[in-house]
Amino acid sequence: MPFSQATASALYGAYRLARADPGGMAYFDTSLDGFWRSFYAAAFVAPLFVLYLVVRFHMAEIEVSAFRFASVEIIAYVIAWVIFPLMMFYICNSISRESQYISYIVAYNWASVWQNLVYLPFAMLTEFGMLPPGATRALGIAILIMVMLYTWFITKTALNISVVLAIGLVVLDFIVSIFINSLSLGMLK
Repeated sequence: MPFSQATASALYGAYRLARADPGGMAYFDTSLDGFWRSFYAAAFVAPLFVLYLVVRFHMAEIEVSAFRFASVEIIAYVIAWVIFPLMMFYICNSISRESQYISYIVAYNWASVWQNLVYLPFAMLTEFGMLPPGATRALGIAILIMVMLYTWFITKTALNISVVLAIGLVVLDFIVSIFINSLSLGMLK
């Protein structure tokens, strides 16, 4: 997973999309190789995610072994990175957006790096109890809204679809995330 010019370009493109600039799409490699390389984003996020897991394991009252906790969370992490792109393959085919699928997933994956760079430090500060409860709730809601708006913009722009359909796909993504989190939490009891 080398940090290359293509990686820097993709991260810059995702940054531009975060600023609601549709021109950010031009910075992605939307070839088949670029599609597969976009999953390197999961590897870029992984160290911060592992740090979050360590913090969560030690700060929360988790009553399972470290091995079971890590296994469940790592499997959930991999599933989360794979399931939505797989679902979107079939959804894009059903809404006649097959030709935009690769560019959408490339942008979606690289955008996840920025989203996690915002969310995971917040989650760790929350686990450490470094934020007052009211601030934690308000900031958590603000981050969720920001991430959903960012994902909505990417979805609408990359797939060239209506506002309403883009909202529906973002809600689907959110529901899938909640489902995966619920399953993993259930396995930790």
